[in-house]
Amino acid sequence: MDMLTLGGPRGSVPDRRPPAAAPQGAPGTARVIRGHDESVHGTAVRRAFGDVTITLVTGEAHEAIRPGRHIRPGPAESLRVFRALAGEIHVHQDGRRGQASGPQIICCDSSRPYRLVFPRSFHLVEVLLPHRHLGMAAGDTQKLTATGWCGRLGAGALLSQLLAGLHDHGTEIHSAVDRVGATVAGLTAAVLADRLRHVAAEDEVARHGLMLNIQSYIRERLSDPGLTPQAVAEHHNISLRYLQRIFQDHGTSPARWIRDERLARCRSELRDPRLEHLPVGVIGERSGLYQASHFSRLFRDRYGLTPRGYRTMREPVST
Repeated sequence: MDMLTLGGPRGSVPDRRPPAAAPQGAPGTARVIRGHDESVHGTAVRRAFGDVTITLVTGEAHEAIRPGRHIRPGPAESLRVFRALAGEIHVHQDGRRGQASGPQIICCDSSRPYRLVFPRSFHLVEVLLPHRHLGMAAGDTQKLTATGWCGRLGAGALLSQLLAGLHDHGTEIHSAVDRVGATVAGLTAAVLADRLRHVAAEDEVARHGLMLNIQSYIRERLSDPGLTPQAVAEHHNISLRYLQRIFQDHGTSPARWIRDERLARCRSELRDPRLEHLPVGVIGERSGLYQASHFSRLFRDRYGLTPRGYRTMREPVST
């Protein structure tokens, strides 16, 4: 890779020779990014604005990975923010796959393994920002990586235009470079903070929808004695701990909610005149409560009466 310098002496002509031929490997083999600040393969023009490094890269289609074995956590690790000027970039990290083109912005974090895919020839600008400039720890960026951000509205549009402007005018900046770096870092931090707020709102909506699906799933299977929190979590491809956290947001637990739903269905059936012919024990079994004594005790603790006593009452008891 040829490394050029932005903002050289006036009148100098940048050496824009094409990159050396890449070593050939097996089909589908990706290049390895060993250093936290190593640029993607191509002809690169780089300049440091204080602690913020901005690189312009032109290259051909390829893939690059940063495996965990090359990562040494420390202050050198940074957030890598990309803005494609031509072509597109796909980022795989933190269990997600995102892509960006045009004014969109996308990022990855050098403190964790990632994969970059350039499906065709590209031209991009990259900003390398140490975590300390963003007021974040490495773990704080996990909800931001591998997701394309809109570059047409709000702070995202300002950042996108600024990065594109650095491509057009970066060689003309010969003074106040630290201030330029601080401006890029500050605007990037503002965009990240805005993204975090949106992610939090999206997570809230997603959790609410998941909770509704889980509740519906449970209600349809109340008679199943194998209906346990662990079984519910496995069916929805989430951990038991996450399931418990969702129910905790509603002031209960998965086991308690299942039990309460079973008791509520039993209470409804006990006061249904069409089911008067069914023994109390059968009513319990229809909702997954298979031991009569256990059912009776739970019902009495919940409603203050035994199932038989509740059935003989003319007026239903309120909760």
